[in-house]
Amino acid sequence: MFAVGTLASLLGITPVVRLFQLYSPAIVFVTLALTAIVPLLLGRETFTYYYSRRQMPAWQMKVPEFHAVSRVMTVYWVLLFAIAAALCVWAPRDPRFTLLYPNALVLGAGLTATFWLPPLYFRLFPAGLPAKIEPLVMGMPFVFDGKAAADVRAHIQFVVSGPEAGSYYLRIADGKCKSVEGTAPRADLTLYTPDSVWLRIARGELDGGKALAEGLYRAEGDLSLLMRMSELFRTHR
Repeated sequence: MFAVGTLASLLGITPVVRLFQLYSPAIVFVTLALTAIVPLLLGRETFTYYYSRRQMPAWQMKVPEFHAVSRVMTVYWVLLFAIAAALCVWAPRDPRFTLLYPNALVLGAGLTATFWLPPLYFRLFPAGLPAKIEPLVMGMPFVFDGKAAADVRAHIQFVVSGPEAGSYYLRIADGKCKSVEGTAPRADLTLYTPDSVWLRIARGELDGGKALAEGLYRAEGDLSLLMRMSELFRTHR
């Protein structure tokens, strides 16, 4: 955009210079819209994905819903930039239409979308269970029932074996749950499980109690916590 404007000015291309003089705010928003939508159409990294992956935990990017929400956010921003450009074209000499309304739209409806658009998306299109063990375990706080755990204060350690081996733990206290990658300083319950076994239990394909009795996974520590897993986490019903 700046190159075209500068080149037109240097070469004295009057129609282009006049276009920039009258519609420069609209040109700015059209440029922003193109910057947002072209990478999306080409299957490249969009600006929403670029900023999201620098702010979100790495495990969240391993679920397909992350990419779906990123695309929805990109389309939403393209729509806002297009509306802003249309406002500028409607009254190119009126500061309300070239400055006030477009920027209010971008700042108000755009920057706040991070807080309300993803929850709205998941309300309309509920996410399924992750297909990988890391996001499944690390995402357990999202399905945690704080009321059912009002009396629980514990660390639950997962020691996962198999192709997706790893160590993760859940810290439960004051009706809240937090997931952490690594080893808990003190585990009240430790679950030693192959990745495929816990994925099947979470999906309801395998009964947790039966799998434990058959030795498909092992539990050490407070087994009463294990018995309450279906009560504390809604994915285990």
